[in-house]
Amino acid sequence: MIHEKTFKERLAILIGERGSKNFERRTGVSEKNIMQYLQGDSLPTLKILEKIAAGNGVSIGWLIGEEAYLHTEEKHPASANHTMTEICEWIAEQQDGINYWEVLKAKLALEYPDFRAWLREKEQHK
Repeated sequence: MIHEKTFKERLAILIGERGSKNFERRTGVSEKNIMQYLQGDSLPTLKILEKIAAGNGVSIGWLIGEEAYLHTEEKHPASANHTMTEICEWIAEQQDGINYWEVLKAKLALEYPDFRAWLREKEQHK
């Protein structure tokens, strides 16, 4: 069964207030392609649909209108902790002169306004 919202309407929901540049970073889909999809000039391939769905934690079924309700994938806290442990271990192993902690903080500050506010508050209390 196909539901009321079209692919481009659902895509607009996922892009939301964060904008297409942020969406491009999350999915790896170019801003140019995103604009073409939003204007209805073209449709994505299955590979692109997979990237969009994975980058936003939604199902392809919802994205193409086969599912009525948006069900985002919830991360189990244990798996989130495992992922963070892996990231920390990887950063600790790097010896190429790049300060990955600063890179990670900058990326998180870009993506998450709450983290950016927390980081500012922390810097003010130093």
